[in-house]
Amino acid sequence: MVQRRTILLLGVLLGAVFLYLAGRSLDLATAADTLKRADLLSIIGLVACVFLYLLVKAYRWRYLIRPLTHASTADLLPAVNAGNAGNLIFPHVGEIVRAVVANRRLQVPTSALLASIAVERVFDFLALLLIALAALIPVGRMSPDMWLASYVIGALAVVILGLAAAFIFRTESCLRFVERALASFRPGLRDGILRQIRAGTAGLHSIGRPDLLLPIFLLSLLQWLIVIACIAFSVEAVNVPVSLASATSVLVLNVIGLTLPAAPGQVGTVQLAFTIALVPFGVAHSDAFAASVVYNFFMVVTAFAFGLPSLHGSGVKLRQMLETDDKLKRHA
Repeated sequence: MVQRRTILLLGVLLGAVFLYLAGRSLDLATAADTLKRADLLSIIGLVACVFLYLLVKAYRWRYLIRPLTHASTADLLPAVNAGNAGNLIFPHVGEIVRAVVANRRLQVPTSALLASIAVERVFDFLALLLIALAALIPVGRMSPDMWLASYVIGALAVVILGLAAAFIFRTESCLRFVERALASFRPGLRDGILRQIRAGTAGLHSIGRPDLLLPIFLLSLLQWLIVIACIAFSVEAVNVPVSLASATSVLVLNVIGLTLPAAPGQVGTVQLAFTIALVPFGVAHSDAFAASVVYNFFMVVTAFAFGLPSLHGSGVKLRQMLETDDKLKRHA
């Protein structure tokens, strides 16, 4: 697990750097006093929105895997909960957890489920880009940093969509390209990888279903709006007025930050996103930092409360999954 530990260590170091940048020149006493006076109703609203976010995420996944199988939201919610918790323990690994847990319940190939999650990312980025432009351009808050973040989000969506479309419409050509790229691998391993990729291609087919595109996109918009509500409740919990534009700025910067290796619980990344995004809207540094602590703490606690029982109940061992993943990389 050397590579995984290296990525985790890098995430911890980056989180520490981000936390330092967010907390420098911070009046800790003022921030602590603000946290003591946090509004309970706003915190309840935050927790409720976290659950609603997970519910919508599971409901949307039904449409993404419709070409593979018909599943209910109840079938998919435990996997979504487990994956969300897994991401907070080992960032960027939770989607593997989600696919494996869903595979045990649905008997659908894990590679196909992972491919559907890749399609999910396309809709996530497109919906986030639309919300950011709609919320920030009218109020004149698109700073150079926010424009850059929007370009990054748009580029990620285009790249993932292009790769998915290539595999759907040029499957055999893509497989031949992959086979040539794997020419130096052991035959058994190479054939196994190609089988997984071929099976995974089925998970991309929601892109080719016009009847699925609109509900997936609308649910993606709804999901991000719920996250914005989570941010808004966190800011209101420290008794600071919040606008759609300011909450959207936090969301965009946080998403960009999380494309990098992150510390467990996203500590540091969240704090930097809140302070950078909110201060230009007139929010005091100590209040922005206090709001980030509220968001960070209750998002993590709620995610674990829903996710860890789902992970335990599935019988999936996160450590074993990571060790298997690392062994495959070493053999490659």
